[in-house]
Amino acid sequence: MPIFTATKPSIHPHMKADERGFTLVELMVVIFMIGIASAAVVMTVQSTDRGARDEAEQFAARVAALRDHAILQSRSMAVTVRPSGYGFEARNAGAWQPLSEAPFTPTDWKSGTSVHMAGARQMRIAFDSTGMPSSAANITLKQDAVTVTLALAATGDVRIVR
Repeated sequence: MPIFTATKPSIHPHMKADERGFTLVELMVVIFMIGIASAAVVMTVQSTDRGARDEAEQFAARVAALRDHAILQSRSMAVTVRPSGYGFEARNAGAWQPLSEAPFTPTDWKSGTSVHMAGARQMRIAFDSTGMPSSAANITLKQDAVTVTLALAATGDVRIVR
C-alpha cells in the first residue's frame, strides 16, 4: 500500500517528474500577460477617423463654451471660422474685439484638415446674451477620407454628426 504525504506530490508511476505539465497558477499568469499585451496593442492602434473627429469635438466644445460665456457675461460673443482655423471675439463698445484668454485663443486647423461652410469662405457666428446664435450652421471638417460635421442649431445646441 503506497503512503502519500502532504509535502511530496504524488507522481503517477508511469510519469516522469519533468512530464507533469503546468500548474493552474502558471497558466493564469501567462493568460494575464497575454491580456496585458493585447490591451497595450489595442490602445496604441488608432481608428482612422479619430483625427477629424477629435478636431471636430474640440471645436464643438470651444463653441459651446463661448455660448455659455456669452450668457454668463451677458454680452455678444462670436466665433469666426476660416479655412486656416478659427478665433473668438467679444463685442465691446460696438466693435468686435478678439479674445485671447484660454480656451478662446485663436486656433489653426491641424495639418491635412479642410473645412467647408456651405459655400462661404469665412463665417462669423455670433451668440447673443441669451446664447442664441445669429444663424444655424453646418461646418464640415475633412481629414484624409473622413468627414465629420458640426451642427449648430438655431437654438444654440452644438453637436457632432457624421
